[in-house]
Amino acid sequence: MSAQIVVVGSLNMDMVVSLEHRPRQGETVLGKDFFMNPGGKGANAAVSARKLGGSVAMIGKVGQDIFGDQLIAGLESLGIDASGVERSAEHATGIAFITLDASGDNSIVVAPGSNYALTPEDVRKFEEKISQAKLLMVQLEVPLETVKEAVRLAKKHGVQVLLDPAPAQPLPDDLLGMVDYILPNEKEIEQLTGIPVSDPATAKKAAEALRARGVATVFAKMGARGVVIVDRNGDTYVPAFKVKTVDTTAAGDTFAGAVAAALTRGEDILSAARFASAAGALTVTRKGAQSAMPTLEETLRFMEEAEKV
Repeated sequence: MSAQIVVVGSLNMDMVVSLEHRPRQGETVLGKDFFMNPGGKGANAAVSARKLGGSVAMIGKVGQDIFGDQLIAGLESLGIDASGVERSAEHATGIAFITLDASGDNSIVVAPGSNYALTPEDVRKFEEKISQAKLLMVQLEVPLETVKEAVRLAKKHGVQVLLDPAPAQPLPDDLLGMVDYILPNEKEIEQLTGIPVSDPATAKKAAEALRARGVATVFAKMGARGVVIVDRNGDTYVPAFKVKTVDTTAAGDTFAGAVAAALTRGEDILSAARFASAAGALTVTRKGAQSAMPTLEETLRFMEEAEKV
């Protein structure tokens, strides 16, 4: 059976070190814990959607190295179709270096490696896989022309498109006009619209600006302040769940995967946003990226318990 969600995006091995504070220029600091964790915005979104009940296929590129072996094996162990993940002979698997401070905030440096070797031609090899999906998920850790080609193929076959516009960069209107759902955080939506976001009112204003550029539905994420959804029916504010933050890594990727999983099983926009907010909240209570992402059962239980409070 073909996957309902196809993700075209990046796969990285994350190398994470926790420390009290990030080094200033010229400063050396001693870290605490170190661990490696499968990551990459594309693979993270795929894993999130799968753990939250979605049927998922991944299209991407890794190197012919041990990290590539581990990333593919990790996807397959979760039941994700990784037949669209090819191996590059010229480029190493992507690596992300993550520092995690005492408050749970992170800084990330990415060496894209084979992710930037993913071409439009590579994506076209898997047109049939995209054509049979309900939803295409894309991010911006692979070349923009590759993202555009994946989106073009999706629209050719009537497949909806969900874009997580990270890392932030300017995007052309011809791409935004093909996007059904966009999920920017405060920095990303400001990059796209020039409108600083500090509260639900400014999030709504920025989201309306994105709608004016052709996006159908905007999820304007504000972290612990919740999310504002703007579509053709108006705007809705969904407050965040209150949790103690341990590590914010991959919270946005979890949110994206949760929205995809919810939409492809028939939930409405508001239900999808609340479900995604719960999954994202659970993720920040744990260290890591994919290993921190909750299952469907954990998320539903968390939502039930939150309603009792």
